Amino acid sequence: MKRFATHRVYSLLTAELKSSQVLELDEEGGVSELYPLTEEICATEWLPGLVLLSPFPVAVCPGECFADFIKRMEGNLFPHSAVRAYWIHPFNVSAMEFVENSRIVLLK
Repeated sequence: MKRFATHRVYSLLTAELKSSQVLELDEEGGVSELYPLTEEICATEWLPGLVLLSPFPVAVCPGECFADFIKRMEGNLFPHSAVRAYWIHPFNVSAMEFVENSRIVLLK
């Protein structure tokens, strides 16, 4: 199991944005737990920016804003697939927007 904490988590399945969250990944890399960060937890890696929860691989189109990205991604949902976590960094959490050099990394 791996544990990460981050500023924001957005779930494509529920269209929810949550702040200051901890997520745990199982042995296969699927998201097994998501809960609020209330205290420092041993063996937890801090990830600045945003983690996106999705049941399918995600990619940003050049010049795409975050709102358009979310609309496009939500149109591809297959809710019966395992949910994976994708770290978007750097990411402007105040404006909820990509920055020029944002990249998406699958967490394993």
